[in-house]
Amino acid sequence: MADLLTRKDKKQISQWIGRDSQFELIYKISRDGMSYQRFHELCDNKGPTVTIFYNKDNNVYGGYLSDSWGSTGGWCTDQTAFLFKLYSAGNWNPMMFPYASGETHYKSVNNGPWFHSSPSFYSCTITNKSAEGYYVLHNVPLFDGERFDMKGETAQSVANGHNNVTDLEVYLVKDGMPDAEMESPWRDSSEWNSQTFQELKECVANYEPLEEMKIPEVNILLIGQVGAGKSSFLNTINSIFKGGISSRACTGSAENSLTKTFEKFRIRDPSTKTYLRFRICDTRGVEEGLSIKSEDLGFILDGNLPNHYTFNPVEKASTKTPGFVKEPTVKDRIHVVVFVLDGSTLDVLSERVVSKLKDIKSLVVDRGIPQLAFLTKMDKICERVNKDVSKMFTSSVVEDAVNKAADIIAIPRSHVLPVKNYEKETQLKTDINILALTALRQSLMFADDFLENQYELEQENSQTLNTRD
Repeated sequence: MADLLTRKDKKQISQWIGRDSQFELIYKISRDGMSYQRFHELCDNKGPTVTIFYNKDNNVYGGYLSDSWGSTGGWCTDQTAFLFKLYSAGNWNPMMFPYASGETHYKSVNNGPWFHSSPSFYSCTITNKSAEGYYVLHNVPLFDGERFDMKGETAQSVANGHNNVTDLEVYLVKDGMPDAEMESPWRDSSEWNSQTFQELKECVANYEPLEEMKIPEVNILLIGQVGAGKSSFLNTINSIFKGGISSRACTGSAENSLTKTFEKFRIRDPSTKTYLRFRICDTRGVEEGLSIKSEDLGFILDGNLPNHYTFNPVEKASTKTPGFVKEPTVKDRIHVVVFVLDGSTLDVLSERVVSKLKDIKSLVVDRGIPQLAFLTKMDKICERVNKDVSKMFTSSVVEDAVNKAADIIAIPRSHVLPVKNYEKETQLKTDINILALTALRQSLMFADDFLENQYELEQENSQTLNTRD
């Protein structure tokens, strides 16, 4: 029977403990029975543990103990122990209640896991589930604040005033990174082989924009923080079709954005000696100081600014800008926007950069343009991915980063795609190619969604005009 504690829960508890931790489920009421004998058999003298209560009202709370459980009898003191809550009425609402003073836990042969202010069961407790499907645990005292600092919280606010649970779990806490390989991938993916690579490459190479719109190519805009890998993604795609590592766009490390101009890159397929039916548009990176101006970005999204436009750090673009397109058509506009985020720096993104990214998203949403996010540098936060890119979708660290990126940009998690750009490699790798082409194919599909919406709008406007005539 699987454990109920999620990776997000484990990460939060690890932060409270103060070290990277792994959690091994050693006792579970619904699996092992509400038996104090069984609890002591499985949990005594094992080391640090976390006990989790799953309240029937969707409140999740518990306690951490660095001391071992035992059957010696009497109250004990663990000054590193703490109580906590994770969810309130099903909503993620983590809060830790640290040790204050006095005894913290009770080691009795006749009790289950028993914290002062968070008890469980003992020899006189009815061990069967109620007719309503929950276990009735002891509830006195319950979050009374005598041994732990409750920070103004009460039994009512934490547990809805009772300790009736659908389950209770005890986890052994071990040192170590919580990124053991998952038994099943957190996202479905194709096979990591040359056949998948060739199918993806052909799909991208044969792509044509929505026929009814009669445009030569779609425009994919890459935008994101400085150093996230926008230009490197372009180079990765170009390398795949060129058959070797290339460097069309300037890349590297710098304090400010290396991209100074708005560039609409085309990718050439040497096998057919033709350009593919999309352009990858690169822009100045988002940073705290000098950054792309919202007015400039609006003109780019609407198709007003010409290719090779040079960003001015002092002045914003205007209708007097050389090459300014005063009456852009659908072919000039941006058809899909991709936020490129450095997955290794999500935890330290400044509030100003996050605010700028959200402002940019508002401009994009106002224009009805679909959005994706490419998450780069996953190899820097996950050693297994660094050694083998095909482990991308069985890494809990990568999954957590995807979830975090989705929250930052406020898009569905399925719209966040982890990629690995060519950086240290001198030869093309099938796994890296598959990730990049998968992300590009999704961008093209989203661009078509935009074109379909535009086509329907044009049809509706045309019918309205005909009706008026």
